[in-house]
Order: sequence, then C-alpha cells, then structure tokens
Amino acid sequence: MSETGNGIRAILLAAAAILPLPAQPAADNSQIVERLEKLEQRNAQLMDEVRQLRTELDALQGKNTASAPTAAASSSSQQADALAIQQSRIDEQAQSKVEAEHKLPLRISGMALFNAFFDTHQDTGYYSGTTGPMYSSASAGGSLSQSIIGLEYDSPNTAIGARIHGDLFADFFGSAGNAGSSASALAYGQWPTPRLRTGGISLDWSSSTLTVGVDKPLISPLTPDSFAQVAVPALSGAGNLWFWEPQARLEQRLHLSRNDIVRLQGELISTHETPAYLSSLYAPTLAPRRPGWEGRLEFEHTGGDDAGFDFAAGFHLSETHVAGQTVSSNLFSADGKYWMARWWNLEGTFFSGQNLAGIGGSGPGFTIFPNEVALPVHAEGGWLQLTLIPTSRLRFHLFGGAQNNRPSDLWGDQITSNASFAGNVYYQLAPNVFAAFEASQTRTDWLFSGNHLRNQYGLALAYLF
Repeated sequence: MSETGNGIRAILLAAAAILPLPAQPAADNSQIVERLEKLEQRNAQLMDEVRQLRTELDALQGKNTASAPTAAASSSSQQADALAIQQSRIDEQAQSKVEAEHKLPLRISGMALFNAFFDTHQDTGYYSGTTGPMYSSASAGGSLSQSIIGLEYDSPNTAIGARIHGDLFADFFGSAGNAGSSASALAYGQWPTPRLRTGGISLDWSSSTLTVGVDKPLISPLTPDSFAQVAVPALSGAGNLWFWEPQARLEQRLHLSRNDIVRLQGELISTHETPAYLSSLYAPTLAPRRPGWEGRLEFEHTGGDDAGFDFAAGFHLSETHVAGQTVSSNLFSADGKYWMARWWNLEGTFFSGQNLAGIGGSGPGFTIFPNEVALPVHAEGGWLQLTLIPTSRLRFHLFGGAQNNRPSDLWGDQITSNASFAGNVYYQLAPNVFAAFEASQTRTDWLFSGNHLRNQYGLALAYLF
C-alpha cells in the first residue's frame, strides 16, 4: 500500500481511538470499512497517475539538461505547454466518454438576420413568388423573422458500419400562412412563430450515404445567394423548384481518379399539391400528398487552387389524383457549377416537363377543362447565377430565372410565365458579420390580365454563428 494510503488509515484509526463513538451495528461497520477500501484504491490510482506524470516530466527535463544552456527558458516553456496539452487531452477524453455514454454532441449553428425592405407590389401568395393580377399598394418595413437557427450532431458511435450525422434547421416564418395578404407582408408579422425548414439523419459509409429528412427536391439542389429572400428562397416560381418535402435519399459515389468523382443518387419524395388553382367543386377531391421518384447522375472534377466544375442530369416522376382522375407529373433536369477561377463562378438549373406545381413550379400543375377532363400543364424553365469576388470581403451576385407554361394547357386567367431578375452585393464587416443590399424585379404574365411587375429593394445585416 502507498505511503499516503497508510497515512490516511493511521489518521482514521487515531480518530476512532480518541473520539467516543456510539455503538454501531455490524452492517454499518462493514460499510465504513468498504468505503475506506474504495478510498484507498482511488488514492492508489491517483498516486500512480502522479508518478507517471513525474516520470514523463523527468524525461523531458533530462532532454532539456542535455541541450544548450541558452535553450533552458524555452525548454521550460515547452514542458509547461506539453503538460497543459496532455491535461487538456485527458479532460477532453473524459468529456467525450460522458457524451458518448449519455447523449450525442450537439452544435448550434444558424444566422441572426435583420431585413429592411420595400416592395412596390404584393405577392399572390405565401409560396408563389409571383405578382398578382390586380395592382396593390406598396409595403415597407423590417424584421428578424428570416433568421435561422439549427442543430447539428455527429454520433461518436457507428451503426451497421456507418457514421451517423444529423441536422435540423428552423426559422420564424411560421405565422406567414395565417393571413390572406401578400407573402411580403406576412413574412414580417409582429408575432412570428418557429417553422421547420430542413433537417435529416444520414448514415455515411465510405462510398455511399443514406439520408432521410426534409429538403429540396433531388433534381434541384442549388439555390441562388440572397440575404433578402431567405424564408422563401430567391427565384421561387421563376425557375427554382424549392419545396422542402419529406424524402428518403440514397447516394453511391464512384471515385474515377483523385480529382474525378461520379455520384449516383435516387430518392423517394412526398409531393405537395395545392388547391389554390382549383374551384371549390374540385378542391376537396385533390389528394394533398403523393409519392414521387427522382434520380440524378452527377460528375464532379476538382483541380488545383480550388478550381473545378460539376454537371448533373436528373428526372422526376409522380402522379396527381384529382376528380377521380390521375394526372402524370414528370420532368428532365440539368444543373451544374463552374468555378475554374478564384474571382468568379457560374451555377444554375434548367428543367422541362409537366405538372410541376407539386415540387415548387409556378402556376397550376394541371387544368380541369369544362368537359371535366384533367390535363397536365407543360412547362419549362430554370435559373442562372454569376458570382464575382473582386476581394476577400466583397461579393456580387447577379441572377435571374423564369418558368413558362404552355398557354394551350390553361383555362381561365392563369399564369403563362413568371420571370425574376436580381442583383446584390455582400460586404464582410467582420469574420461572421455581413451587410448586403439587393434589388430585384418580378414579371408575371397572366393569360387575361396581362403583365404585372413588382420591384423589391432590401438591406440586410447578418451574423452567422
């Protein structure tokens, strides 16, 4: 037994001999002895750790003694740093053990975003991104409701050989759907409520990933850069198919070389059907959600100095059930990014198909004609963004997009085309703080009401965490 342990035992025995103690039952005495033995064992462990640290310290001191006398001060500092690092690692390992046994480590991320805005015309609705057929009054104001808060976690354990990752992101735009005015006005309500945006759980193997959660459609993974349009992404209804929907996605990666990779992706997605374009006679017959299938093939090349490009092609297949009929939804898509230079890059998405309202397309996805036959609306569209980076703190984004619906597939005053163009500038005030200004214009062409414009101007201050 160690000297410290003998000292503790001697002190306890002396105290027991001097102090008059009341009689204890045999069970209590055995408990006291058991506790003393545990204390001695713990004390012995602590003494072993102290001896080990002293041995390592002596080894370091021996090396320093052999060095030149002029290096003594630097060597002493290195010893202290080595001990500090060692103690930090011991503490980190102990904390990691606790987290692994009881919970998953969580990281908080997101963005505190303040917007000041001026809109010359109201939107037609919460999700549409289009200008209404009737002129309306302008609106202006400010808000924090487009701020985002997220949780990310990585499991220290594996499941069936896969690493586990998850995330969940929400904003404060939930009250926007509770009123009947424009999306611009709704986005800046006085009583914003939380709303789920995206989230998921991923199982990552060396060459494949399985993800379940809520996200954009697989065939439309990119989004224009904007601090002014966050709650409803930029170019909504104008080429950006963005609806966040439940989905299960599988990805298989093929490494062709050190710089080239091919991704094979497929997913089962839940579409979102809206009765906004239906009469009260047919709205109750619409199935609000239907399963759909999507696939995507991507090739990515990376070079030196962060240069590279990727290109992908995809498809979507689903069906809409309404008025006792089935309306097919399908499209072909292409998307890509090009960043071969440090100071500029180009990205975008293009698509062509029919019945696209269920994944974020503009206007009706189908039309029920007077003969009660439901037919899909054929559409095509997409968007493109150019990013200029003249300095490390300054960025310019120029983007535009459109969707065109075939007029012969429409009945009544419906949207034949919707286009939007915007430009913004980001300036980095501090490592996590950005100021931005954006100006945009939306042009919506209605079959009978004609073309209507909406200009939007916004200032933003964002803190990323």
